[in-house]
Amino acid sequence: MSDTWPLDLIERRVRELEPPTGAWRKAALQGEPSGTRHSRLRAEAACLNTVRIVDGDATAVSDGEPRVVAWNLERCKHVEEAAEVLRREKADICLLTEMDLGMARSGNRDTTAELAARLGMGHVFATEFIELGHGDAREQSDHKEEANRLGLHGNAVLSRYPIGKAFCLPLGNDGFWYTNGGDQPRIGGRIAVAVRLCLPKPLWVVSVHYESRLGPDERAEETRLLLSHLERVAGKEPVLVGGDFNCKGLHEAGLEGAAILQSSEAAEPMFAGFKAAGFDWLSCNTHETTTRNHPWSTTEDRPLKKLDWLFARGLACKAPAVIAAVDTNGRNVSDHEAIAVTLVM
Repeated sequence: MSDTWPLDLIERRVRELEPPTGAWRKAALQGEPSGTRHSRLRAEAACLNTVRIVDGDATAVSDGEPRVVAWNLERCKHVEEAAEVLRREKADICLLTEMDLGMARSGNRDTTAELAARLGMGHVFATEFIELGHGDAREQSDHKEEANRLGLHGNAVLSRYPIGKAFCLPLGNDGFWYTNGGDQPRIGGRIAVAVRLCLPKPLWVVSVHYESRLGPDERAEETRLLLSHLERVAGKEPVLVGGDFNCKGLHEAGLEGAAILQSSEAAEPMFAGFKAAGFDWLSCNTHETTTRNHPWSTTEDRPLKKLDWLFARGLACKAPAVIAAVDTNGRNVSDHEAIAVTLVM
């Protein structure tokens, strides 16, 4: 990964994100895309350098055992249905990835704010990418006649508990999706959102999304960067990290069942990085796969994988689960299942 952009943490807080201007977008779409141009464009975009925090009604005080759900919501195209799944799971804290803000493919909605409002939670959102198009091939076909209102995509943390500190942790920025994204040009890079929650015992929760088009070595580097950031912001305080790690090497190595938990380090060095930093995954994950196929895809062309994980340090965890990403009528809410764990505080 290139260091064409300083991979320092982002801590400037705002209540409303400043979207890119029309002139900025025009400049991004003109000329030959390069790493240098990408770094300049990223530096100029305020929404890539700030963190939105809305505490809302998050005033609960935990004297029990918080339930945490991590979920890649695939753009969060189904806000109401996602809220019902999280409500049914009795989620107290949500670590969410692939959240759209003003994208035509998800109804030009502020998916994080709307989901948080439905659940009565506060939220933190950080922009991972400014989308210069409509998304993947299917989304381009379905929404080609529509305009993106803001064109932002990112990670979020939702919480019933008061939000203290919050940071965006960049995990890489070589302009990969700008220079190699083909028909999905984007400005930005993969991130984690780290939030310190105000419980009787301090708790850091981190929503993570690793790059989908790279390999095990790059994921190990993303882990190194993530852990370096966390050492700086969280120190020795308890931390729960969760999200979509895109660790396809587990499937490629043929790991399944108990072996996917016990032998993960050999196939994906990122696990060794977490272990060396004192993180555990055996107590907070099951061996079940976490991806889900839509009606237009099959396990033959898209085998089910375990890409979504939780990692805990300084915490006792119980009741890990994989939650089916379907609404009450059995229709898909996302192409990832949700994963959950209960924290013993």
